[in-house]
Amino acid sequence: MLKIPATLVALSLLAAGVARGETAVQPVQVGQPAQVAATYGDYVRASLEGYIRPAMGRFATDAARLPDAVQGACVAGSDSAREEFRAVYGATLASFARISFLRFGPLTEANRLERLAFMPDARGVAQRQVRKILADRDPTAATAEQLAGKSVAVQGLTALQLVAFDDAGAVLLGGQGEDAGFACAYSLAIATNVSAIAGELTRDWADPTGFSGELLAPGPERPRLKSEKEAAELIFNALVTGFVIVRDQDLLPALASGPNSAKPGRLSFARSGFTLAYLSAEIGGLAEALKAGGYERGLDSEGTWIPASLEFEFGNALKALARLREPMRVTLAEPETHAGLSYVALVLKGLRDTVALNLAGSLNLSGGFNALDGD
Repeated sequence: MLKIPATLVALSLLAAGVARGETAVQPVQVGQPAQVAATYGDYVRASLEGYIRPAMGRFATDAARLPDAVQGACVAGSDSAREEFRAVYGATLASFARISFLRFGPLTEANRLERLAFMPDARGVAQRQVRKILADRDPTAATAEQLAGKSVAVQGLTALQLVAFDDAGAVLLGGQGEDAGFACAYSLAIATNVSAIAGELTRDWADPTGFSGELLAPGPERPRLKSEKEAAELIFNALVTGFVIVRDQDLLPALASGPNSAKPGRLSFARSGFTLAYLSAEIGGLAEALKAGGYERGLDSEGTWIPASLEFEFGNALKALARLREPMRVTLAEPETHAGLSYVALVLKGLRDTVALNLAGSLNLSGGFNALDGD
């Protein structure tokens, strides 16, 4: 995580918060002139405008390229067209990773999260269902409109990986024969469906009368968020949950007890060879979201060490991932690779504790809760 500057959030937001008379948390005291105190509402607005909406927009932009990339690979059948699809698919995965921990509001409505990526999937539900669709050449999976009504396991980026990539990570699209033709039609339906959901997310988050309106203007009459603090805690605890997702869902099941018992198939997007890119985007997204929130403005005198510590540990995790190599389905069995990924899991535990305990405590937020383990 980059060092969080005091001027991260526009001064106009601070002034607006003071003008509204909102309850403020104390600014950092480090022997410099006192800053304007931040309110919980400022954290919400900064997170919404500085991270959530831009990240959703980025995902929609990348996902919008996916249908054309599928068509290009299927029609041309060339190596260059397949590589273009791979690049677009990878970019879409990375931008999805940066929003996947925002598990509230629009992303949780209408099963959008599961429709975009069905995971974890320890029982291989998606693989069984996708294989059946391919074997039957199910026509109801060949159009986006009908696909949207089917099982969430066969709709999203995880399903597209099973259809468009072989076990070695090579792109399958653009082959000859009826099976290949159906695989292209199914892939196009998935890509169109993903693009449509991404567009819905962007529109819903931009709608001032939608969920963002409640975040920005909570109150006793609201159905979910009664105060600015509750709104801030909703976003903050999504970050805490994000660390748990990456460590406990994406890493630990695959690591098992050691290299000899590792289960690389449990790694996210291992089939397509995008595990490391996906993990890096998840962790980078958490770092960017924390930075955008501007939480350093409310730290008490005992919390001034937190931003530098978070920056250091985020950097350690990302550097460790950068030293590893794909395909992780092969390399995870190597002791060095397993040790590197285990180190990342350890760093994530420390980051989670620093955010959930130290940062939350310094800001007087209820930060220990996450939606996965209820702690």
